[in-house]
Amino acid sequence: MAKILLIDDAHDFCLLFSTMLKRLDIECVTTNTLEAGLQALQEEQYDIVFLDVHLGENTSLPHIHTILNSPGTPDVIMVSGDVSGKNAEIAIQAGAWDFLIKPFPFVEFERCLSRCLKHREAKQRFISESIIQRAPIIGNSPKLLRAIQWVGVIARTKHNVLILGETGTGKELFAKAVHDNSDRKNQPFTVVDCTNLPRTLAQSILFGHEKGTFTDAKESREGLFKQADGGTIFLDEIADLDLNIQKSLLRVIQEHSFRPLSSKKEVKSDFRLVAATNRNLSKMVEEGTFRQDLYYRLKSCIINLPSLKDRIEDIVPLATHYMAKLCKEQGIPKKRLSNDFLTALKDNEWPGNVRELINAMNYAITNCFDAKTLHSYHLPRELRICHIKQSINSKTAAPPQEVEHAAPLDILPEQHFTATELPSFKETRQKVVHQMEAEYLLELVKRSKGDLKDACKVAGLSRARLYELLQKHEIDYRTTA
Repeated sequence: MAKILLIDDAHDFCLLFSTMLKRLDIECVTTNTLEAGLQALQEEQYDIVFLDVHLGENTSLPHIHTILNSPGTPDVIMVSGDVSGKNAEIAIQAGAWDFLIKPFPFVEFERCLSRCLKHREAKQRFISESIIQRAPIIGNSPKLLRAIQWVGVIARTKHNVLILGETGTGKELFAKAVHDNSDRKNQPFTVVDCTNLPRTLAQSILFGHEKGTFTDAKESREGLFKQADGGTIFLDEIADLDLNIQKSLLRVIQEHSFRPLSSKKEVKSDFRLVAATNRNLSKMVEEGTFRQDLYYRLKSCIINLPSLKDRIEDIVPLATHYMAKLCKEQGIPKKRLSNDFLTALKDNEWPGNVRELINAMNYAITNCFDAKTLHSYHLPRELRICHIKQSINSKTAAPPQEVEHAAPLDILPEQHFTATELPSFKETRQKVVHQMEAEYLLELVKRSKGDLKDACKVAGLSRARLYELLQKHEIDYRTTA
């Protein structure tokens, strides 16, 4: 049985809404604030959330994404007494299923609800029966899984595909996933980098040429569209194509035929087109820098890729995967990832997305030399600065707390205990002392700026003993400082 959540601050409407669902024998939960609704979504899974646009003095529109990506990935139907078309546009653009204007008749409500539930059931049935090839795409955040599920749907069709996402979000990986999950998977996957396509040679590279077409044309050559015959052609950063090439491309997409330069014959090619860009094509159409007719041809199926900052839960699996991959490429043992290293990764904004994360991992692995564990101080300087700022801001924002004398067990790190067994005192003491030593030595080396004589004086240790402890905790005083 379907389960519905209503988030609306009007008590009388909540009562009426519950009555309507009771007539349909559907379970319903109502909340009067956005905070209570979001909390309910964390506690239980719902099929559909009916969300009022105006909750008190605030609008709920910015929270549609959060609700769509909550556990159970419910669909969202907006309700409002405001007939503003702008709110409806924003809601649908954000992913809402429908927009109902209060007061709505029971028949309209039932029809909207029934259609949404049937579509949801069909989608879940398709997902459960599908095996999507997604090997190179790492992560399981709700936003990423939505994009992957959409790949599985689109791959079965023959439509053109447009992939939208910021730089470094993995547009080529998703294009390849569309190809690998289609019936063309055993045919060519041809990649065209439109950014580096020479304007004077673009026609020749894409559509081919006959011998003698230009000075260096000593033989006839197939274009990339012909090479993609039977397979998929991926136009990466299609927004960078010259307007004249866009005009030629439009006809090729429509007819699946073209004439190589200096040729008298039309050439046929059975290709599937997947294009990608990090730019706003609709805005470019308005500015006259991208052809409107080509844009309409491309947007029949769109895959929106989330930025890395919108799927923070994927950072740890991504870092773990690329650490192992980069270490294997360099022929060195895998590194451990410390908690402070992972926290630093989560604190970054990642404007370069996954590509920037890979570069940061590569730098850290190189910068740690032969250390077995990666720490935050191994990361590039700009990431360390971001991490420090985040730490300072969180401490500044935290309200002052009263100092209390904690019971002995309260001051010990929770990771030293399990839910079923309490370790011996000796074992616990060893772990705590080990952790304390490592933190003290890191701070000591930083403050002494790598001057071992000064470090020995501050710590009251002999040089030999300090060397012994640094080696024990795998701390390189030259790089740490």
